[in-house]
Amino acid sequence: MTIPNANTLNIADVDLKLTFGPDLTKEILRSGRLMSFDRDTVVFREGEQLNWALILVEGSVQLYHKNFERDRELMLYEVTPHEPSKLSCVTFYNDEAKVSMCAVAKRGTTLLYIPTDIMANWAETSLEWNQMVIRSFREIFDALVCTLKSTGTSSLDERIKFFLTCRADAQKSDFIHMTHEQIANSVGTSRVVVSRILKELEVKGDIRLSRGQIELLHHESIEKPLIKN
Repeated sequence: MTIPNANTLNIADVDLKLTFGPDLTKEILRSGRLMSFDRDTVVFREGEQLNWALILVEGSVQLYHKNFERDRELMLYEVTPHEPSKLSCVTFYNDEAKVSMCAVAKRGTTLLYIPTDIMANWAETSLEWNQMVIRSFREIFDALVCTLKSTGTSSLDERIKFFLTCRADAQKSDFIHMTHEQIANSVGTSRVVVSRILKELEVKGDIRLSRGQIELLHHESIEKPLIKN
């Protein structure tokens, strides 16, 4: 795994917004690297071996599964700073330090890169780090359950409506700026199918389509499951 081309920031000049104690903070300042992305960027792919683990500071990271046989992508979940934990849960790798999904940092995202050997040491010595990891696993579990419920029990038009509502909730706006191709990748179908269903939803009065934008009408927020510490 290599760090993609991006803007390198001085860690000491940025508020990381992380509730680490002085020992972990000192180690981050000494060994970490802070990168800012001005465009959507793949930060790692399935099967890559990690030598850096990532923490989300600002923006969002989307995690995908790629079906190479069908040339399809399915967005598994998205990590944003609005979640209770800032950990971008890219500590998901096996004993060989290989990841099982693809991660895309969206434009405007800032990621903190920390060497995996340091994080392995934290797992053995730091209670606050392990508590943060546990919170992150809870968030990921809830997100994956939500994805599985949507893909396994809902029709495609219901899944697309659910996805658009989730995006509107996350952005705190009824206006969603996504291409039909991006939506197709997020729900695991084709662009042609998404375009057809979006047109049907517009006819029903659920959305309003315009160039590069979807307005969600009659927006009712989705209540997220409560995460207890």
